[in-house]
Amino acid sequence: MSRKPDATDLLAMARPASLDRGSRISADDMLLMATTEAPQEPSRRRSRPRRTLPAAPASRAWSRLWVLWAPLSTAAVMALVFALVTSLAPAPAVLKPSRTNQELFDLADRIEKLPAESGAYWREVRIDGNYLSSGGYRLVVVGRREIWQPRDPADLVLTQWWRQDSARPATTEDERAWRAAGAPARVKGLCETSGPCGSIPVAAEPKDCRYTLRMDPTGIYPDKTVSDFSMADLAAIPTDPAALIKQLRAYHEIWNGRGFTQPFEKFLPTTVSLLGMPLSPAQRAAIIRVLASLPTTKVVGTVTDPLGRRGISVDFGGAGGSLVYSSKPGKELPVYNRQILDPGTGETLSRVSYAARTARGATKGEVMSYHARDLGSGWTRPPASPPKGCKKGE
Repeated sequence: MSRKPDATDLLAMARPASLDRGSRISADDMLLMATTEAPQEPSRRRSRPRRTLPAAPASRAWSRLWVLWAPLSTAAVMALVFALVTSLAPAPAVLKPSRTNQELFDLADRIEKLPAESGAYWREVRIDGNYLSSGGYRLVVVGRREIWQPRDPADLVLTQWWRQDSARPATTEDERAWRAAGAPARVKGLCETSGPCGSIPVAAEPKDCRYTLRMDPTGIYPDKTVSDFSMADLAAIPTDPAALIKQLRAYHEIWNGRGFTQPFEKFLPTTVSLLGMPLSPAQRAAIIRVLASLPTTKVVGTVTDPLGRRGISVDFGGAGGSLVYSSKPGKELPVYNRQILDPGTGETLSRVSYAARTARGATKGEVMSYHARDLGSGWTRPPASPPKGCKKGE
């Protein structure tokens, strides 16, 4: 008469071959036994001594074992296989929590290793736009200015400007409304004094280009919002954030020397202007990391700027402003500003002002003005002289 196998027998039978060299029954054998209609005795003998059942026909012993203990052995095998798979699986990756303004840190990581560009001149193409309402439609008044700043201060500086701004309908809907109103050739501009408002021609581009080509013995870069920079000063801006902050404190002292009294924390957001200057990708990455760490910085999202380019809109916490329509009190419209950055280079695409409230014919959140860097900006060859289509100015 056969006896019921104890737990030691069952565990020995379920033990994987990989854990017991020469074992007669492997895990594969056990799974086969649990899924076949008539279990068969394995062909090889165990290499280690095992407790054996009392003498009985082999077929009867296996049959009784199968009938009485198959459910238990199957569950044991499956549990053991699951445990082995779990123990062999790699540990789950630890997810790094995202930081505030993670988009800016990711942007800095993307651009840091970009190759630095070179050229004899840095060309800055600035497009200024101001929106106005007239006759039931909106127009944008556009001005243009270009500066070719040489790397070598011994070379000439080329400055171009267009004396006559142009106005054009802001959207396709505005153009339809403008045409329905008779397509007037001139519209009234923004009034900033108590005097009469001048008119502006409706045209695709600004008119009356003038230029100067002269040497600048100081070699100072035109944008002085952060400090007075020569091209050599800009090239020396640190790429390490800690060293950069130390240098920014020195620029802040220059501001204090000019009569400003704002603390360093209030000065820092203005340094975003550096992202539109002739810097290397590594320098821009360092500036972005410093600005991204400020408690006043907030990523607004991805937007389309006034020139139709996709960029990252960021509120750096700087002071807002107002649009002045008249010298009379109460004629101002408060605005807030956003910087739109190129997601591929970290450079400034544009600075956009939005209406802070609904007033003066504007709706809250509506674009009121912008200062944009056109696609022609960047390192380039020496400019043509004289520039085509421009008259020499004074």
